[in-house]
Amino acid sequence: MRIMVTLLMVLGLSSLAWADYDEGIEYEVLTKIQPAPTDGKVEVIEFFSYGCPHCYRFEPYVDKWKETKSDNIEFIQVPAVFSKNWEALATLYYASEVLGVQDKMHIAIFEAMHGEGKNVRSFEDLKALFEKNGVSAEDLEKALNSFTVAAKTRRAKTMTTAYGIKSVPNVVVQGKYRTNGTLAQSHANVFKVVDSLSEKIEKEAKK
Repeated sequence: MRIMVTLLMVLGLSSLAWADYDEGIEYEVLTKIQPAPTDGKVEVIEFFSYGCPHCYRFEPYVDKWKETKSDNIEFIQVPAVFSKNWEALATLYYASEVLGVQDKMHIAIFEAMHGEGKNVRSFEDLKALFEKNGVSAEDLEKALNSFTVAAKTRRAKTMTTAYGIKSVPNVVVQGKYRTNGTLAQSHANVFKVVDSLSEKIEKEAKK
């Protein structure tokens, strides 16, 4: 009997752990639903900015979740663009992508700005940071001024508006659901909500 009671308690706790989250509390539905994959994948987009200290503090949770996320989830990061200053920061993300150094530069930029409190907005500051990570000033300048980076940055600006993003970090699931640390009540809970919504989408797709 004691074993049975213990088992029921464990099952009960498990059910609570995987309980559904509520619209308007832990997540919201976008005012205008955006296009999403139709191949069975679930798209998760994080809108962020290098200038945002909250995004810097959120990044470890992103990294931890990426290690365990479902293979069925397609994760994308989009630098939000609200103004020219935000646009300049967005080009850093895409320049790193074009240069093939995004994996190390993503955290390096965050650390320089928020961990070390450095100003990395002038080209001289950027040049020093990228050179420290093996990218020449010439290659950096070429990437920052490339058509590809300009096009990706314009796309990020368009997405920021289309998805109704007003602050960062914000996470959007399948172009429909939005959550963040405030709605989920903590950075740690954001991806619990994301995983729950992803499962919900997968179940609905199988109906």
